[in-house]
Amino acid sequence: MPSSAEREIRPRPRRVAAAAASPRTSVLFKHPSGQRTKRVKLGFAWDLFLFAGFFGVPLFLRGLPNWGATILGLWLVDLALGRLRLGALHLPAEIALFAAFLGLQIWLGIKGNALTARACRARGWSADNARDPAVRNALERWGIAGEGRE
Repeated sequence: MPSSAEREIRPRPRRVAAAAASPRTSVLFKHPSGQRTKRVKLGFAWDLFLFAGFFGVPLFLRGLPNWGATILGLWLVDLALGRLRLGALHLPAEIALFAAFLGLQIWLGIKGNALTARACRARGWSADNARDPAVRNALERWGIAGEGRE
């Protein structure tokens, strides 16, 4: 075994090319006026998973009023369930309502960013730098690649 003085020192390979080729983690959408922008991330929407249950506020802020109204509707069902005297059916109804909330929040976490991107596109917003392969890939994953006027 060669001593430390006899070992050949080899430089480590650089990973610059891998970093430059990594996919984007978000897509920037521009308002038709060009004065407002909104960045939509790829992947899991943690804010929707964790906070959509707070009266749907993050959904309304993302421009998803139908899903926000769905959360508010579930809250109204929960409120009505607390007022009704269901007897033996009260616990199963509460468990079903909890499962509905949890299932919807998990689904919104998984699909929330795609829903947001589709809502932006439906309101006329366009993806910035849509010719970039990473942006095109994101738009294809969201199912909105061929729409609009890029």
